[in-house]
Amino acid sequence: MNSKSFIAAFFFSLLLLTACSSTKIHYDQSVDFSHYKTFAFFKKGLDHLRVPHKKKHFIIQTISKTLLQKGFSKSSHPDFIVNVFTDLHDRVDVYPRYYSPFYSRAYIEKSKEGTLFIDIVDLNQKKVIWSGSRYINLEGNDYKEFKKAIYKLLEKFPPKP
Repeated sequence: MNSKSFIAAFFFSLLLLTACSSTKIHYDQSVDFSHYKTFAFFKKGLDHLRVPHKKKHFIIQTISKTLLQKGFSKSSHPDFIVNVFTDLHDRVDVYPRYYSPFYSRAYIEKSKEGTLFIDIVDLNQKKVIWSGSRYINLEGNDYKEFKKAIYKLLEKFPPKP
């Protein structure tokens, strides 16, 4: 590999790494978020959340707790609904390990990774007014990774004018 190819590959890898580790937030800047006081979860969205039941319950509790701490309250007639979904897939990394010139063996590491998405939908307007996504790697403690992602996503919600 020549030096130009190596440098290009290095910067491409760096770009992928930074893209995967980012938190992305988008919101409608024309919306006054101070008018929103109550929330509920989008039931159909939760039914399609592709995580085990215990983790689904944990995600809902963590989001609820975070929103309650920010002064919102749960309601059967909410101002906004929270839609949560994931795009998770298996990740397989293969690392070569050499023991001798005549024998080599590969080390395989499996994990899950993907993106956690949280959307805030105005019920009156029936449109998404805030959307956040964060890359998660579920290699270790899944609950810790989900909690960290939720806190990071909702850290600056609601946006200040």
